[in-house]
Amino acid sequence: MKTLFLTFLTMILFCGNLFSQTITQPVHGTIFDELTREPLPFANIILVGSDPTIGTISNTDGAFTLQKVPVGRCDIQVTMIGYEPYLLNELMVTSGNPLRIDIRLTPKLTELDEVLVTVRKDQPLNSMTTLSSRQFTVEETQRYAGGMDDPARLATSFAGVAAPSVSSNGISVRGNNPDGLLWQIEGVEVPNPNHFANLTVAGGGLLTALSSQMMANSDFYTGAFPAEYGNASSGVFDIKMRTGNPDQRQYTLQAGIIGVDFSTEGPFKKGKKASYLMNYRNSTMALIAPLLPDNTGILKYQDLAFKTSFPTKRAGTFTLWGIGAVDGQEMDAADSTDWEMDADRDNSDTKLYLFATGLSQQLRMGRKTFLNTTLSATGNGISHKEDRVAYDLTERPQSDIDNRVWRYTLQSDLDHHFGKGNSLRAGMKYSSLGYRIHVEQSMQEAAPLETLSEASDKTGLLQFYGQSKIKLHPQLTLNAGLNTQVFLLNDNYSIEPRLGLHYQLTPTQSLALAYGLHSRIEQLPVYFVELDGQHPNKNLDLMQSHHYVLAYNWRINDHLRFSVEPYYQHLTNVPVSPSNYVSTLNFEQEMFFNEALINEGSGKNMGLDFTLEHFMKIGFYYLITGSLFDSKYTAADGVERNTRFNRNYVMNALAGKEWMLGRDNNKVLSANIRLNYLGGNRKEPVNLEASLAAKDVVYAETEGKQAFEERFNDQPIVSFTISYRINKARHSSEWSLKVINVLGTEEFDTDYYNLNTQTIDTQYTGISIPNLSYKLIF
Repeated sequence: MKTLFLTFLTMILFCGNLFSQTITQPVHGTIFDELTREPLPFANIILVGSDPTIGTISNTDGAFTLQKVPVGRCDIQVTMIGYEPYLLNELMVTSGNPLRIDIRLTPKLTELDEVLVTVRKDQPLNSMTTLSSRQFTVEETQRYAGGMDDPARLATSFAGVAAPSVSSNGISVRGNNPDGLLWQIEGVEVPNPNHFANLTVAGGGLLTALSSQMMANSDFYTGAFPAEYGNASSGVFDIKMRTGNPDQRQYTLQAGIIGVDFSTEGPFKKGKKASYLMNYRNSTMALIAPLLPDNTGILKYQDLAFKTSFPTKRAGTFTLWGIGAVDGQEMDAADSTDWEMDADRDNSDTKLYLFATGLSQQLRMGRKTFLNTTLSATGNGISHKEDRVAYDLTERPQSDIDNRVWRYTLQSDLDHHFGKGNSLRAGMKYSSLGYRIHVEQSMQEAAPLETLSEASDKTGLLQFYGQSKIKLHPQLTLNAGLNTQVFLLNDNYSIEPRLGLHYQLTPTQSLALAYGLHSRIEQLPVYFVELDGQHPNKNLDLMQSHHYVLAYNWRINDHLRFSVEPYYQHLTNVPVSPSNYVSTLNFEQEMFFNEALINEGSGKNMGLDFTLEHFMKIGFYYLITGSLFDSKYTAADGVERNTRFNRNYVMNALAGKEWMLGRDNNKVLSANIRLNYLGGNRKEPVNLEASLAAKDVVYAETEGKQAFEERFNDQPIVSFTISYRINKARHSSEWSLKVINVLGTEEFDTDYYNLNTQTIDTQYTGISIPNLSYKLIF
């Protein structure tokens, strides 16, 4: 009987293999001119290494389809007379989700021998970028350990970038405050697009509010960015949303510990070019909260995003997109016998929301000019009410926040190509800013609420820019521009020159130099701090940051690169307190900030970033990045101090391996690991005597202790991602396990007055963030 069973099993396996066939998918795309964005017909597209050759030619609209591409990794090469050859690497083809790519060809400037342009992730999408930039892919956010499908967490693996804490996805670039980062979606400035934004770290949150199902390849900048980016002092996250499949409808379902997603895309009408893409997500804990005996403290969130595209014959392409998110958390006071800190005595209800939507028209005006005009509406808000249980078990109001900010923006950008590698980009942007700010807090035990910030009105922000790309020599390129912004609340303005030079030393080595002046307005509640019925901060000037960067890049071979970037940043007009060490450069979560500020501070950030990256080859890749830096500021007293975010060093090492399994390579096993080693965050000194007297933590410089002079312990953070994908003829599925901070490395949480011991204690937490998920694409 046993022999018969084994024989039967063997026959089943043999027959399964006998009738199995290679699973293939079409790859769709469009070929554009990089400078004019004109569709390019008659380009030759081939699948590298295919035998027999799989290839095609783009049609009159620049569109193409490669048929029957085997699932797995592939390279695609594009050639066309008058343009540099183009090689696109590392593409992942899966079943159930036909791959769509846009390819921008660079015009050939000379008749010299052709050089194959190999497109890698280190090259930004924006052609007017000189240095300190990198393209990131959606596939990387899913594959890289520590990415957790979140572009912000992925960015912390790049050189010069650190996260303020494990629990936050904030981005500190080259020692700057995370709040100095500009977030853009589809070219529109948006509020911090993260769930529970700005609660623990200004500029950060818990996780992204834009699902990876919606994102296309995008750019990330760490310094001296092009003139089109205004209202940013540290870096730029320029996120693009992908366009829905115009040929067929497809769906994605994903469920995991963190959340549940549903995504759909396709044509509005088959045979037409108009398409849609939509994703809805809800937190898993919010869905099961009614089944739990006590759901107090559960983080609840939802988000919805969409993009629609309507190409026309003569009026260009219209796109309507949007993103919205709502968050909430309720906390109940602990039993009085368990009270250890004042936070244990609080009942609180916190609600947050954000939204952004835009209507755009992309219009080609002749063969050399492209116009993009957008009308958008964005906003965010927070409602927070907190009551404190007194020792007689009665409740009294402790704090009340109701902040809402919204903006309506009209912007237009014009691109013109003059030929021979010379181009111009110019634009304007006007934003009408509305706000309603209300912040109250009880300043001592059982005291009534006091108003800390109060305002309701509207103002505006006006921006203009112009920038040019000039080919001075086949090996030398100049990027020059100017950005001007005017803040109408107080009529302060900033004129910001940007300049970059890129020299191709050899076919594999380049040198670049860039300078940029950058500024950013503060969070609006800062301007409306109320003291004695006045708003002393209303006339704060724009802080300015001068960026100087040098970059050397060496393409060691087709799959290995090395880069190093020394930099220096000089900050002026820094808002500081006239009487102590307080500065906006050190803000973390400052909802109850209530101090007058003056623009008499300065700062400097200097450092060295390096990257060694092995792009995926034969299923293997690695990325090693490091940053050595020093970040300091000088307050109104003339004393130079470390900034809160001066970790001094950040090191990253990532590696991963993919195995194609099964007779026809229709299964993919991927294992990825990351070690993130960070210098400790800086300590803010506690005035022990004043704290014990107030029975609350009072931060101040005493006993010769300077603010941020000492650091907490270094943090080794280990993360991993394991996934297993199965490709079938009509669908694909994937199991994945992603864990951030596997070792549970502890980090500083808070200082607090211990109600039991009547001492000042420090609380540390070691948070591991796991997410086991299943995805089905069909």
